Amino acid sequence: MGLFFGAYHIVALITIMRMQPPLNTIKPTESELEILSILWEKGEATVAEVHTLLSAYKKTGYTTTLKLLQLMLFKGLVNRKEIGRKHTYWPIVDKNNLSIGLTERLIGYLFNGSPAQLAITAIQSSTFECSKEDLIKLQALVDQKISQ
Repeated sequence: MGLFFGAYHIVALITIMRMQPPLNTIKPTESELEILSILWEKGEATVAEVHTLLSAYKKTGYTTTLKLLQLMLFKGLVNRKEIGRKHTYWPIVDKNNLSIGLTERLIGYLFNGSPAQLAITAIQSSTFECSKEDLIKLQALVDQKISQ
């Protein structure tokens, strides 16, 4: 029985891996990005831990959190290990790589391929405050690009 159970899980895992889309086509939803942010910060977390942290700022049910993590596993955003009845998840997509991909898509779709328009919009936004240090970093990057 134990050998069959292990073999079954290996076949299931291979099947799921074949069904996952390539990383560059993954488009996480807002809720998935919220969960990824938690996992990037913690490294790994159980469903209950993710739910507790998510519930601190967003009304959501435990089963919704569980279902989102299961979908994220299928999409190739996270991985999971089972210890007893606890399922622990961790991110398998790199935050930097995902942010670059999402930013490139955003620039392409909303800003006609202009990174400058994205930067201008971000700096002018009243939602987020740009610190003096951030503006100095941006200025240094602009100066570097101009001199190339």
